[in-house]
Formats: sequence, structure tokens, C-alpha cells
Amino acid sequence: MKLILENIGMLKKAEITLNQLVVIAGENDNGKSTVGKVIFCLVKAINRYKEDLQESQEHKIKEKAQEFYFVLRRAMIDFDDKIDSLYDELRHSINTNKTYENQAIYKNIIEVLKLNKEIDQGTLAQLEQISSDIDRIANEPEDLKTSIENALKKVFASEFDSDLLYIGTQNGSIKLFENDTKLLDINIDKNNKITLKSEVEPIELKDATFIESPLILNNHDLLVRSQSALALKKQTTRSIGIPFTTLHTKDLFDKLQEPSLSALFNNDLDKNHALEIDKIINGEILYDPKARDFVFKRDKNQISIKNTASGSKVFGILQLLFRNDFINKNTIIIFDEPENHLHPNWQLKLAKILVDFSKEGVYIMVSSHSPYMIEALQRFSDTAEIKSKTCFYLAENNSIEDRNRLADIFRVLSEPFEIFRQMDKVELGFE
Repeated sequence: MKLILENIGMLKKAEITLNQLVVIAGENDNGKSTVGKVIFCLVKAINRYKEDLQESQEHKIKEKAQEFYFVLRRAMIDFDDKIDSLYDELRHSINTNKTYENQAIYKNIIEVLKLNKEIDQGTLAQLEQISSDIDRIANEPEDLKTSIENALKKVFASEFDSDLLYIGTQNGSIKLFENDTKLLDINIDKNNKITLKSEVEPIELKDATFIESPLILNNHDLLVRSQSALALKKQTTRSIGIPFTTLHTKDLFDKLQEPSLSALFNNDLDKNHALEIDKIINGEILYDPKARDFVFKRDKNQISIKNTASGSKVFGILQLLFRNDFINKNTIIIFDEPENHLHPNWQLKLAKILVDFSKEGVYIMVSSHSPYMIEALQRFSDTAEIKSKTCFYLAENNSIEDRNRLADIFRVLSEPFEIFRQMDKVELGFE
């Protein structure tokens, strides 16, 4: 797949081929992180709009069912056993996500209520209106384009706030291609309004995980209460004291806490990845439900995550994602400058693990300004024989060209060493 961006985030122009392993290097404020955030948003909106973004008929019906339930509960005083039984059935269907399949229950409840002379007519009319809304939603053909467009608006608002457009520009675009097939075409106007210009084609990537900082593990008490822009408006969250965070932060936090449903089945990837990480940090990072926090476990000893080295947390995040079954074929892991918390030796070890994942079908995207990390990714990808599925991009002058620029990357990243050489010349009296 090829991603083309124009006037998005920190990028004026970018073309990226989404190979199995993508590395984006460059100095700060040139748009390295923008690409990863855009990919995260696109995957979530296209393939997770029902599960993660609450854009589907099922979700809309569930919202109405909950509204019906609360109106009915407020009205219930001395109703007969039949309405009590239907009330319990409604509550069960909501708790088990069966509201879509059990639509007849609303009419049944209303018919029984009509026989009760004590029912308030205003309440009855309210319930009839909600039941009518449920019928209307259920009978509407689901508009995939509208659902995904709404999901796109949510994810981009969460990740970019009101700064989706490159500063000073009036419009932008995001396009995704598979050879000559256009998969996605988005236009963004000066008011940050997102419009889908065509139908959306399916994409291979099934889920995305964006890893920004290992310090996420330190903030359990804050993040467990937090909401992203998908749940509530920022003004609302602040006014009622709920912490506000980005979608990618909340998404990662939830994945670290709870295994996916598919974790009940066998993961296709090599189980030795987890053991390899265990050896690197000489232990493992776990979520302890009793302590309601993350902990580092070594032998029989358990250490608070807050007293654990940041480098260990980087590997611990991968441990948790792998064991909870969120690292799979056709998912993408987006790592934003992982070297910030790693000794150069551990940068090499992380690069090896990421290349191993990539070889097994996991898509990996790394933004970096570390020559150690970049060279390690290059050498290990060559050794793993995935060179043809790897590309090294350079974010420069707020643009990214669709070509391998490994030599240019090392030139840019070696500039500080040239400054040191010039300083040495001055100190030695050569200049």
C-alpha cells in the first residue's frame, strides 16, 4: 500500500510505501510522528469502527436500548410479574450485547404497559418513541461510508485536535492506494472538516497499536479513569474531573491490561519471542488485578513498576502486547522514537525483536533519530532476508519522498559528530 499526504500535521508532502518494515528518520519537527498517527487513525476508522469507535447499527441500537431501560426503570413501581420478567430480559440483553437480536422486546413491554392503568401516559409516549427509533435504525441500510467518515472524524480529532492541517494551509488530503486501486481518499478543509471523496475499499491491516512512551505504565491510576475524545468532549471531561487523553494512549493502556478475545486461541507467531524478551530484562512485566497496577516480576520477587527502569518498560510493553495477543499477522506496531529510553546495546536488541516480528507478518513502523537503532534495523533486516520488504525514509524540510534514503539518513544523523571534529581541530590548534 502507498500512503500519500498533503498538508497534514507536520508534513507538507509525503509519500510512503507501507512495507513490512518502515523506518522514518530525521530531525525533530519534520513530521516523523505524523505518518504513524495517520496510519493509526486510518486503521482504526476502517477496520475497528464498530469495536473501538462505536459507529454501527448495533451500537446505535444499544444506546437506544439503554435509554429505553432507564426510562422504564424510573417508571416501575408496582407492575405485575409479566412486566418484571420482560424488564429482566431487557436488562440481560443489554448486558450481553444482544439488543440488536432482541428487538421485539420493546413492543412487548409497551403492549403490557398499555394494560396497566397506572402507567403515566407521558412515559408511555416516551417509550413508544424510543421503540420507533430502534425500528427506524434497524431498518435503515447501514451506510458504510458514513460510518467510516464519522469514525475518521473521531480519531483525527482525538489524535490531532484542531491541528490536522499543516500550519498556514487551507486544505489537505490523505490518500491510500494498492497499486492502481484507490482504497481511500480524504479531503480536509480549512475548518478541519473531513470528507470522504469516494467509497472505502478494505485494507489488509486489521488493527494498529501506537507506542509513544514506556512511562504509560507509571500512570495506571490516571489512565484507568481517563476518556479519549471518542467518549466525551474535552470540555465535558474537564468539567466533571475526568482525565482526557489521546485515543492511541487509551488504546494501548487497555491492551496492556486485558487480553484480547483471540488470546484464548493459539497465536500464529513464534512463542519464543516472549522468552527472548524475558531474557533481555531478566524478568517480566505483568498486570496485577489485585494490586490494580503493573508490576515487574523477577524470580519470586515482585517490584513496583514505578521502581523499574524505563528500558525494561519498553520491552515489557511488547511482552504484554504479545501475551495479550495484540501482536499478530496483518496488525501494525507503530513505535515512536523507542531509543529515547534505551541504552545503545538494548536498542540493538529491540531492533532484532522488531525485525523478527516483521519477518512473521507483523507490520512494523519505527520513527527514530538514533544511528544505533537505524543501523541495527538495517543490518538485522538484511540478515533476516526481508530487505525487499524494508524501506528507510528521511523526513526532511517537512517532506518525505518515496525512496530509500539510508545514506542520506546517516549523513544527517552524523552531523553532530562533524561538529565534534571541528571542535577537536580548534582545540588541537589546526584552525
